[in-house]
Amino acid sequence: MTQSLSPKVQHLTVIKEASLETNGNHLNIKYLKLVNHTARGRKDWSYEEYCKIDAPFYLHWAMNEDKKKGLSEEEINKILVRKEKDANKAVQGDRILLCQNHKNYGHRVTHVVETVISTTEKTNEMWTRLVRVVWVAQDPWEKYAPQTKNVIGDFLFKGGNLISAKAPSIVLNSDPLK
Repeated sequence: MTQSLSPKVQHLTVIKEASLETNGNHLNIKYLKLVNHTARGRKDWSYEEYCKIDAPFYLHWAMNEDKKKGLSEEEINKILVRKEKDANKAVQGDRILLCQNHKNYGHRVTHVVETVISTTEKTNEMWTRLVRVVWVAQDPWEKYAPQTKNVIGDFLFKGGNLISAKAPSIVLNSDPLK
């Protein structure tokens, strides 16, 4: 004999399901990527000029110039092949959360972008991917961009590759991006 849920329990279940829709990943983020303005020693924000919804720009997969020192051309080419593979990981329409580590303002989430096309391009020893902005932090970012830990938990990036938003060490909460 099965018992049905009481109206009170059914109501709580509906409230819980509704809250799940607004918590977690309402922007359908599939990947995370660390971006840094390494040319200026992380003292400037990357992609700051792309601050409007639907603004298109090229997201970069570049090798830091400092990391090239002491490497052979063959070793550099192997790294660039890995960068190409990573840039091609996302399919058209995938969404990527961009995190930045600014020297003066710490780890911040600045953008959510969506891949526009399914292919990458190589320019000046870096791979690029055309994306468009679907969410951007309010300006000034040092004041309004959410702290990375409030969006993805205590995960620390070790490079600029795409990380799955479903990785076990990620606790994604896109509520601060509303």
